[in-house]
Amino acid sequence: MAKILVTGSSGFVGRHLVPCLQRRGHTVIEAGRNRRPGADSHVFISDIGPDSDWAGKLHAVDAVVHLAGLAHRKAPDDDFFSVNDAGTGRLVVACQYSGVRSFVLLSSIAARRAQEAPDRTNAYGRSKLAGEEHVMEAVRRGGMTGIALRPPLVYGHDAPGNWRRLQQLSRTGLPLPFGSIHNHRSHCSIDNLCSAILVALEAALQGRGGGIYEIADQEDVSLAQIITWLRQGMGKGPGLVPVPVGMLHAGFHLLGQARLVETLLDDLVLDPSSFMHEFDWTPPENAKEAIRKSGRLFLQGK
Repeated sequence: MAKILVTGSSGFVGRHLVPCLQRRGHTVIEAGRNRRPGADSHVFISDIGPDSDWAGKLHAVDAVVHLAGLAHRKAPDDDFFSVNDAGTGRLVVACQYSGVRSFVLLSSIAARRAQEAPDRTNAYGRSKLAGEEHVMEAVRRGGMTGIALRPPLVYGHDAPGNWRRLQQLSRTGLPLPFGSIHNHRSHCSIDNLCSAILVALEAALQGRGGGIYEIADQEDVSLAQIITWLRQGMGKGPGLVPVPVGMLHAGFHLLGQARLVETLLDDLVLDPSSFMHEFDWTPPENAKEAIRKSGRLFLQGK
C-alpha cells in the first residue's frame, strides 16, 4: 500500500476520505495548520499559498491528494488565486522535486464554466481552472501522473453551504415554494466522491488515468426531488407548493439573490461517463437513497 499526503483533511471531504484511504491499507499523512483529532500522522503547514514551505514534508510520499482550497465564502479575488492557483502550483513543484509520482486534485465544475465563459465566471472558478493547469503541466513534463476531478455540489449530512441550508429548510417541515422546480442538476454524494478519489488515486499510483474528469452521481435530480427525498429521510411529507418558476426567478432577483437562481433553479448537468469508462467505475450510491440518508443523519445530528 502507499504513503499518501492529504491536504484539507479536516474539511468536509477530508473527514470522509481519510478513513476510506486507511481502510484500504494506505498510510495517511495529514497536512495543515491544526492536527485533526484522531489523525495518525500530521505535518504542519501554516497556509496553502505561494510561499508554503513543503521542505522535508514530502519525504517518501507516494501520492498527494490535494483537497485544501478556498471556497464557500466571500473573499478578495487575490485570495482565491493565492490559495487555489499559486498554492496548488507550489505544492505540485514541491512534489516534482521530492519524487512524488501521483497527484490527485479536487477541483470543481466551476473550472469548466471558467473555460466556457471566463468573462462571466467568478474568481473561484478561474482560480480552480488555474490550479488544474499546474497539475496538467506536470503531466506534460513527465514523471508524475496527475488527475483533476471536477465535482458539482457535494452533499452529505455534514456538508456546508447550500446543502446545509436545504437540510435546515427541510427540517422545518414548513411548506416550500419549489413544487414546480423540475430542473436537471448533477450532484455528488460524499460517498460517491470518496469512491471516485480512491479509484483515481490507485490508478495514478500505477501510472494510469492522467487528465481532467467530471465526476457526479449517475442521476440528475431536481430541487423538488431533493426536498422530497430529504424530508422522506426525516420522516416528513414533501410539503411543496407549485409556485410558477418565473415568479421564483423574479422574487430571488428582487431580493438580490441572483446567485441562488443559478445554484438552485437553473440546470447544470455533468458527464461522468469518461471517468466511469477510464477507471471502470460506477457510483456505489444512487442519488435517491444517498439524499434520503443525508436527511436522516442530519435530523439525528450525526
